[in-house]
Amino acid sequence: MNALIQHIEKKGMPVIWQFVSACLMLNSFILPFLYRNQDVVYSLLQIAAPPFIVGLYVAYNAHKEKSIPRLVLVGGVAIVGIGASLHNLIYFKFPVSTHFVLVFEEVGMILIAIFAYIHMLMFEKKFNIKGLAIDFSLLVISGLFVFLLVSPNAFHTLFYLFDFDQQLLVFNLIIGCTILCMSVIHYLFTKSIGLTDGIRTLLTMLLIIHFSFEMWLSFEQDNNPILINTLSRSTLYLAGALSIAFVFLEKMSLDYSSIAPTRLGNLFMWVSSIFAIMAIPLGLVIRSTLDAPYLDLFIVGMTSILLSSIVIWRIIIIIKNSNQQKKRLNSLMQTSSLTGLPNYQGYLEQLTFSELKNILVIHINVEDFKSINDLYGRNAGDEVLKSLGQRLKQLPKSLLVAHIHSDQFLVTFHCKKPDIKELIETIQKDLGIWDTLHGKWIAVPLTIGASHSDEILNPEKLAKQAELALKKARKEHSSFALYSEEKTNHQIPRHELRQILQQSVDDDYLPVHFQPIYDLKDGTLKSLELLIRVDSKEHGLLLPRQFLEQAKSYALLTSLTQICIKMIAKHSHELGDITINVNLPPYMLKSAKLLKNFIQLFEDEKLDPKRFCIEITEDEEISAHELIPAIKTLREQGFSIAMDDFGTGYSSLDRLSVLEVDTVKIDRSILLTAETGNTTILEWAISLTKRLGVSVVVEGVETLEQLSLIKLLGADSVQGFLYSKPVPAFQIKDIALNSNDIEVS
Repeated sequence: MNALIQHIEKKGMPVIWQFVSACLMLNSFILPFLYRNQDVVYSLLQIAAPPFIVGLYVAYNAHKEKSIPRLVLVGGVAIVGIGASLHNLIYFKFPVSTHFVLVFEEVGMILIAIFAYIHMLMFEKKFNIKGLAIDFSLLVISGLFVFLLVSPNAFHTLFYLFDFDQQLLVFNLIIGCTILCMSVIHYLFTKSIGLTDGIRTLLTMLLIIHFSFEMWLSFEQDNNPILINTLSRSTLYLAGALSIAFVFLEKMSLDYSSIAPTRLGNLFMWVSSIFAIMAIPLGLVIRSTLDAPYLDLFIVGMTSILLSSIVIWRIIIIIKNSNQQKKRLNSLMQTSSLTGLPNYQGYLEQLTFSELKNILVIHINVEDFKSINDLYGRNAGDEVLKSLGQRLKQLPKSLLVAHIHSDQFLVTFHCKKPDIKELIETIQKDLGIWDTLHGKWIAVPLTIGASHSDEILNPEKLAKQAELALKKARKEHSSFALYSEEKTNHQIPRHELRQILQQSVDDDYLPVHFQPIYDLKDGTLKSLELLIRVDSKEHGLLLPRQFLEQAKSYALLTSLTQICIKMIAKHSHELGDITINVNLPPYMLKSAKLLKNFIQLFEDEKLDPKRFCIEITEDEEISAHELIPAIKTLREQGFSIAMDDFGTGYSSLDRLSVLEVDTVKIDRSILLTAETGNTTILEWAISLTKRLGVSVVVEGVETLEQLSLIKLLGADSVQGFLYSKPVPAFQIKDIALNSNDIEVS
């Protein structure tokens, strides 16, 4: 007992008020044994009223923060207590109306219900379960109307046979049951009951019992109404004692140790919305089969309008929240957490050339940036990057500055070609030295690659050209290089590339390569991703970035994909039973004919679809809903499905929420963004995917630091140069069956 007293005192309830509450409880338990002497019963009840009211005031005043929710609760319970006290005075012949007392108690119950709703709103805000209170209200109102419609005589009895006092008691019972349901919902989400949770639930149950006794007495059919009346008052004052304890102890902090996934909130939303839509029609259909009294069509119509309005309101909130979340996530995905500048995704999103010509894109690399961190500390290195970002923004004619890597920036200028040299010299002169670190001058050598276009050109293409120029400058140990198509061997003339692709189709041959994907948990070889290559006698082995877009524009991509499947069948003895990942462009999924031919090819080549995972690549022109039938067909055939390049396109979030996939492959660009210090996006992507029950593969892992990061964040599998570059089919036998056997440095 002493331990309990000390625990409650530690939570915030003084011993003196523990004693007062205990006396009130004792009084409530003694009263039923004295019911034959009504003078004693009502005297004790009246004596208990002042400590009850004063206790609530002291409990409220004891808190430093006199919050509105606590004030609403205290006011509601106090009003119910005052109503009970007035009810006692009626026995002593005071001129108080029973109707007035019941209305008084009704106001108190409404305030308690308002507190419960405020508590639910705080709950949904704390745990980010949007619209929980609305969904609950929708479910309660729908359930109530269904009951009134389905029960043949309930509606008629409530509004035409019950007197005013009985109607008030019914409403009080409904309010009490509603509050009790809220406690149940909180438990479903938290899976735990704290001290104040238990007190609040018991308090509500006692109020329900009190009004149930009052309802019983209103029918005047009991053989012993004096006992029932005493029990009614006893339960009310027992609830009063608990309410004093609750107001003393309630911190309104909602510090629950655990919380169920938001998926439970989504389920609750859909159940309540569907039930609300079906409530009135379902109730009317059932009612028509029963011998029920006539129902006013005006009431039915108003009820339907009310429920429909709430559902529409809920849908508007869902859309609004969804748009806000997408904007927030897009902002996170497109911004460097260190400098606040756009990252590479933000660069592509924000930079639109429109009809602007004479565009210069420069790719800046801070040389030997690691030495700055080593000499001055990581914080100093961060300050250098922030300062560089701000100085780049202040350069004349700059259109957009992006922080795309830990020590690299992209800057876009409106600049004519003859002015490039002068602009670069200005950048190198003004941005090479900082004096922001405690008065110390820090040399920051910059290497710049640039790409210029007199005509309108795709921003991504200009950025890639600037990157190629930067690589050239660093290779030649130069501080600056300008991209020049004439001096670059990375591009093949379009007519020549078309001949190379057509020759591959005619020869029915491609030198396909495979890259392993390893399970991070046990290191086992999980699957091999098929990577398309094209062989050219003059230019050597061509990579996808050199020919995929042209292959699609020449309508040769479908043929190349089919050849890849034939190559898998040809090398099946070398591949063994390992799962093969095959990239499939969305336009092939959208076409029923192409999809049918694709599936038929597996049957013709005697390949088991269960061994294959179809990777869906990004395509902004095709919506997620258009892919649903194809995904369903592929899954029925036995294929597993993976979403490739997650995070690189506009539709990634929509596809993840709509399509039924087994695996999500997080694009390397998100991993590179995480290396700048902004791990939020990568962490969110992994967490979101795993919460949906989908396996996570992180692509492009090249360093042990990256591997440690994705392990820490909970990724399932890994793919990247750290373990193996893509290898031709004849080298599959050399790929380790377990990544633990690979020595990485």
